Amino acid sequence: MAEIQQAEELIEGTLDHVLYVNDESGYSVAIVECEDAGGARRRVTVVGNLAGIEVGAGIRARGRIEKHPRYGEQFRVTDFETLRPAGVAAIERYLVSEIKGVGPALARRIVEHFGEELGRVLDDNPERVREVHGLGPVVASRIVAAWRDSSGLRELTVFLRGHGIGAAYARRIHKIYGKDSLEVVRRDPYVLARTVHGIGFRTADAVAEKLGIPRNSIQRARAAILFLLERMAEEGHVYVPFAYLENQFRDGLEMDVELASQAVDELRESGEVLAEPAAEEHLAVYLKRLHEAELGVASRLKELSRGRPAGRAVVERALSAGERASGVELSGEQRRALRCALESKVTVITGGPGTGKTTLLKSLVAALGAAGIKPALAAPTGRAARRLEESCGREAKTIHRLLEYSPETGGFVRGPEFPLRSNYVIVDEASMMDVELAASLLAAMMPESSLLLVGDRDQLPSVGPGSVLKDIIVSGLVPVVELREVYRQARESTIVSNAHRLNRGEFPDVSNRPDGDFFFFERTAPEDVLQTVKQLVQNRLVGRFGIRDPGDIQVLTPMNRGPLGTHALNQELQRLLNPVGREIRAGDRVFREGDRVIQLRNDYERMVFNGSIGRVLTIDSERGRMTVAFEDTHADYDLSDMDELALGYAISVHKSQGSQYAAVVMPIHSTHYLMLRRNLLYTAITRAERVCVLVGTRSALQQAVRNADERRRFSRLAERLHVG
Repeated sequence: MAEIQQAEELIEGTLDHVLYVNDESGYSVAIVECEDAGGARRRVTVVGNLAGIEVGAGIRARGRIEKHPRYGEQFRVTDFETLRPAGVAAIERYLVSEIKGVGPALARRIVEHFGEELGRVLDDNPERVREVHGLGPVVASRIVAAWRDSSGLRELTVFLRGHGIGAAYARRIHKIYGKDSLEVVRRDPYVLARTVHGIGFRTADAVAEKLGIPRNSIQRARAAILFLLERMAEEGHVYVPFAYLENQFRDGLEMDVELASQAVDELRESGEVLAEPAAEEHLAVYLKRLHEAELGVASRLKELSRGRPAGRAVVERALSAGERASGVELSGEQRRALRCALESKVTVITGGPGTGKTTLLKSLVAALGAAGIKPALAAPTGRAARRLEESCGREAKTIHRLLEYSPETGGFVRGPEFPLRSNYVIVDEASMMDVELAASLLAAMMPESSLLLVGDRDQLPSVGPGSVLKDIIVSGLVPVVELREVYRQARESTIVSNAHRLNRGEFPDVSNRPDGDFFFFERTAPEDVLQTVKQLVQNRLVGRFGIRDPGDIQVLTPMNRGPLGTHALNQELQRLLNPVGREIRAGDRVFREGDRVIQLRNDYERMVFNGSIGRVLTIDSERGRMTVAFEDTHADYDLSDMDELALGYAISVHKSQGSQYAAVVMPIHSTHYLMLRRNLLYTAITRAERVCVLVGTRSALQQAVRNADERRRFSRLAERLHVG
């Protein structure tokens, strides 16, 4: 690592040439030619985020001199501003280095033709470059386009930095809007929040206020409606009651409530939102994509459920084959579930841990094989898909891979025009499937296909919007089989028995038997809880229960904020487990080689999805890049993409859905009181395969057991599916 001297300096000069630039993040290594007070010229190597500046431009940069052990002395930029190109010599260098087809001789002819007027000509009448002898129309058009575009990027970068927005965002915006970027942003600063991940409504709102856009303008009102709908979608809601939007206008945004109605009407006319009457006499306001997804799920499920079932003889042969294949005698409820899955076009099988869902799926796959059917097996996450594949003995994929995402089109290859070839689809861990993913899957199924959804109705709903599995169950549209019997081997696990105790509203067994797999360590002060969690992760669990190292242990916590939230725990656990090494800073976060990280949102281009856990393989701090290994892929991240990642030593219970860990350690404390619910604790406990340890207060544990309330998600899927 470079040794940094703390005193900041200011340098001013001309960007002579660029040694390296990362187009996404703006991280650059460049040479700046400076002139000191005595007129002597010197060349300075500068490193840092220089988004928006081109060769030949003037630059005034603030930063620090550092001595790199490999590259020597360099100036690390902390902030900069772009100056007008420093004379015709600088523009000549710019033309040679940045414009394809312009060599030194041609650049010299251009400079000689226009002389000191060259800068003004390029700004005001760039088409005049055609006056230069020997300059063809193709190269001339390149010069005109590049000058205009780069000028727009420089101006946009300066504008954004003046409003506290990092220069890395300028390139993202410029890619979308080109040379008109600054004009677009000035006209509608809320476009920043709509089009650039990482810039929220509050930041865009602050820019709008500085530009003089009134707080009670209809422009702000439209942006506020879209912001509130997106925020509620992130919290799991498919639609938002209009009354909630009115309350937010009045209390949260300090706007005239009447503007909410006007903004919704205008957004309905433009097709960005839809609104319709819903139950309980309120108006449901949807983002267009979520309305289409909910309608799509409802219509396709109804269509599939009306299909023609298999004949009785086929079902009986398949049943016999399925029972033989399981290797164990199926219980009465398992046989009923197997028959239902064979006879019905759409079926739901639900049940808690240890109720034989895995055995049933193995039997079903064999039964379908006997009937000449090769089912497609899928699950929402990579880990869940692998477990399904191991238990059934045939290939299983994530739903995203099954549908074959195409980066070129930004959508799935499989759909109504190119459906899945299988006529039976099995989805495990279906409680994790949100309404948009469910809509995509159903749209890709052939009309005569059958669908089996398997999941645990008592787990938390999906991270994305909707509660698809629960809505289907309560709708009464399709047959639902609930497995209740806990089998002998599973009954021996305190993890399993405590999960079922929780569902009955009973306090878990916390006797802490030495030969058990479930433990509760009572600690009162948050710092004592933290200390115990660190001891468990570092050494107390390692070497027991088949735990080889801390990498087998996952800390789960109910919240992100607070002394025992993910942010605080990750900082402590990183210091404990990975204190030194090559690192990179992204905002207020530090990533080091070897760190465990978690993906925070779906990234279809990298095929890495919300909740995926990975490990940082390599960091290139000079280029502002790091490589992360996930379970089934590797992905490169630039500085501008690193807001997609967070440290993953401790993750929220919500993010753990669909995953299994050898060991789970969970703090449970009064500081988590807002999130202490029975289904959250149940989900956390059932993530553990070999051992689960809770650390905290008995009162917090009691609160979680007592609180059976589930946060209602606004969805009309059950209403649309209801048949009686």
